[in-house]
Amino acid sequence: MKKLAVATLIYISAPSFLFTYFWLKPFYACICLVCLMTALLIALACITEQEEAISQKQEFRKIVISSSLISLIICLCSEFGAISYQSFDYIAHNYKLNLLATSELPLYSSTRDLHMCYYLGYYIIPALLGKYSSLAHVAICYFLWSWIGLSMTLAWIQYSVIHMNPVQRISVCVLVVAGSYVSIILPTVKWLIDEAPIQNGSTIVVQGKFLLNQIPALTRGLSESTQHTIPCILGISFLLGVWSRKGFFFPVLFFLLSTLFVSPFATIGLLPFVLILFIRRLLKNWKPFVRGLLLYSIPLVVAFLPVVLFLAGSKAIEMSSNGLIWQTGTSFWWLYYLLYLFSSYGIWIVLFKTDLFIFNRAAMLTSIAFMSLITFIQVGYYNDLHIRSTVVPQIVFGISISHVIVLNFRQVLRKRHLALGIAFWLLNTLAPVKFFYDRIFVLKGHRNTIAQPTLPGIKGDYYDILEQSYIGNGKEVVMQYSLQKNTIFEKYLLNRK
Repeated sequence: MKKLAVATLIYISAPSFLFTYFWLKPFYACICLVCLMTALLIALACITEQEEAISQKQEFRKIVISSSLISLIICLCSEFGAISYQSFDYIAHNYKLNLLATSELPLYSSTRDLHMCYYLGYYIIPALLGKYSSLAHVAICYFLWSWIGLSMTLAWIQYSVIHMNPVQRISVCVLVVAGSYVSIILPTVKWLIDEAPIQNGSTIVVQGKFLLNQIPALTRGLSESTQHTIPCILGISFLLGVWSRKGFFFPVLFFLLSTLFVSPFATIGLLPFVLILFIRRLLKNWKPFVRGLLLYSIPLVVAFLPVVLFLAGSKAIEMSSNGLIWQTGTSFWWLYYLLYLFSSYGIWIVLFKTDLFIFNRAAMLTSIAFMSLITFIQVGYYNDLHIRSTVVPQIVFGISISHVIVLNFRQVLRKRHLALGIAFWLLNTLAPVKFFYDRIFVLKGHRNTIAQPTLPGIKGDYYDILEQSYIGNGKEVVMQYSLQKNTIFEKYLLNRK
């Protein structure tokens, strides 16, 4: 476990080192790099202190090899893998990779006089490897970077169910691909009530301006939005894998803050689980824990405060689509709220009952509480905050369901609620089967490439492409990528070229 934990922290923190080096003025960069390295070394030292005697090297090899093979298959079938189809999001992916590989950092548009403020952390390693070798290598590096991230995710899932035998652990990894995504309830509601405000079979639209939606994490989420999905799924799998182990709070806290530059949606999704671990540590032995935490917070705050200021300087904070569900102007907002929660998560509790809480009761309760709160809030035209951050509780539900199925499959005929739960789960697995089938055999053709990211019929820079491609909210999308003038970060910390 020690090797995997070390690799996980290095993987997730590498973009933060590059942000500090490229985005900050040299004086501040030197200070923050020292603090960042100090925080990382302390986190790694905590892992070393808690290392168990390794008589299980062969078990570790089994976990790594099986996780790598399963993740390789998933990655090859995803849009960054071997298939030819790429969704609309890949226009933006390829362009960002091209900009990072061919432009000076930090990214600046002279035509609009603005610096890009976006979640570039996931792209920066593959892009810079291509920058200093060849642009043709960026796609390969992106694939390898994603494969490593997913492999570590599945390895941590196996550690979270280490009480199972190897076949059962691998089965959980396979079943969690389908996870907890419910694909049949909302289409059924739409079929029964044609006037129901449900679009594309899975999205509840409140008053035409507030969206409630769930994206399956290990199919569409991973394939289309790898930059958000990997830090979410890796983070929660890491937390679940070390949930009951002493001395892992500092590594978990370091991981949490390292996700800021990669995807702040992942930070928000993981935050409630880290708070629960914090409370548990506080209740056990609060004096030495608080003393150590106060000392550790010094390098952490210095290292990650610039990233917080960078993200807080985004124009996305001012978007008109940001709001709360009861601000939509309908008195029936609570009905949509309850329908979404039941159709996405509550149905599993009804079907599997208390069995669902056997895997990790605290994590399940945290997931329910988080989902109940985050569903009130919308950030962005498509409610990106909700779609991305809820990947975290979705994985908790997915592992819990897989855990129940694997441990109880021989008792299905004896327990009616298990039979109903598994039957419902099997019906919903048609969605991931269709997803992979469509992308492998039906949907074809590239929209653009990393080497040639421009699109026919659209002239201008990256911001022009965003503004013209996103019909109806193009200006808001540009705001999501723009750093405001005269913020603390822009005035004092930004490394201008």
